[in-house]
Amino acid sequence: MISGFLQSWTMFRDAYLTAILSGVLLSIIGVVVVARGQVFLAAAVAQASTLGTALALAYGWTQPALSSIGLGVAAAFVSERRGARRNASEERVAWVFLLAASLSVLLVANHAVGMKQVQALLSSSLIGTGPLDVVMFGALALMVAVAVALVRRRLVLLLSDATMAAAVGMNVAAWSWTFASILGVAAGLSIRGSGLLFTFGCLALPPFIARNLCRRTATLFLVAPILAVIGVVSGLILAHHFDFPPGQAIVAVLSVGLVLAWLGAGIRERFVST
Repeated sequence: MISGFLQSWTMFRDAYLTAILSGVLLSIIGVVVVARGQVFLAAAVAQASTLGTALALAYGWTQPALSSIGLGVAAAFVSERRGARRNASEERVAWVFLLAASLSVLLVANHAVGMKQVQALLSSSLIGTGPLDVVMFGALALMVAVAVALVRRRLVLLLSDATMAAAVGMNVAAWSWTFASILGVAAGLSIRGSGLLFTFGCLALPPFIARNLCRRTATLFLVAPILAVIGVVSGLILAHHFDFPPGQAIVAVLSVGLVLAWLGAGIRERFVST
């Protein structure tokens, strides 16, 4: 199984590397998403990015990545709950997700090629990525990792206690808008090459698993990307061996990993309580 995967590396190298690097990028950003309790926001932003691609296909725009990023950032900004009631924020997130999901299909319903491409994005696909995607996701993953390392203490304080962060002089609103922008850009770029399921899966599942394994928020930023790499590579190996769609195989592996993390956390709690 592994030898067959290694033999396919030359042919699918760019797709494999793009999946690994985008998984690392999304999992780091996902730690913030999960810590802030905004997992559904990630789904809404990813869906809005799909709508950006559908718009480009429907109107013949030559740069679908720009519209995908633009809609992703806009969705993150609209859904950001700073200064709003929690219920109002949840309403906006649900509205963004449902509107984007419906319009993504309606815009290309009578466009045969466009409909196939949008359906591919909705079901996830790692086909069609190239060397530029590898360089882009590698650079973005490195920049985000370095940025998190440089501001880790302030970021952990913000995620743990936003009120205390504001009390010590942190501009909480500016941090929130910055995060919304980064989430929108990352989701928009990932959607174009990897699809909705893969993007949302890598944003949510590695941080969820890491949260069940780690007690400190700061540790999540290290553990989540490691888990993402393990999950992506394992999923790619299974997808190649069984001829499965890679995006679905990766998300399935990460989902199984979350179940195991739940079981491990439950066993640990029992031992601690006794």
